[in-house]
Amino acid sequence: MELAAGLLIIFVGVVHIVYGERQPLAALGLLTSDQTLIGSVRVMSLQGGILLLAVGAVHLLSFFDLIALTGFTAWIPLGIICLNLLTFLITALVKHRELLAISGVQLLLFAAIIALQALVLAGR
Repeated sequence: MELAAGLLIIFVGVVHIVYGERQPLAALGLLTSDQTLIGSVRVMSLQGGILLLAVGAVHLLSFFDLIALTGFTAWIPLGIICLNLLTFLITALVKHRELLAISGVQLLLFAAIIALQALVLAGR
């Protein structure tokens, strides 16, 4: 389960980075020449993707017994993913409901990731 969680999180992180560069930033560049705004969106997109890559890497390192997550630390990867999802859901529900209509696959992937992480924790 931990291997699957790690690989799935890394996949989502890579997609987050690539999609962020190709879709929203490209569209934003057509709408404005404000480099501060474009740079801010780029940084946020990369931060989200890198955070996901780091959490996925922690799962892989733990799976291969290169690090040990015990006690409270075992819950940190799940907490990070849940905070990431919660931030999205709050933003979408409060300010941008249109995002919910296009995020079905993303929400399913995060649900699968959270389920895998929970199974890993249940097995410890």
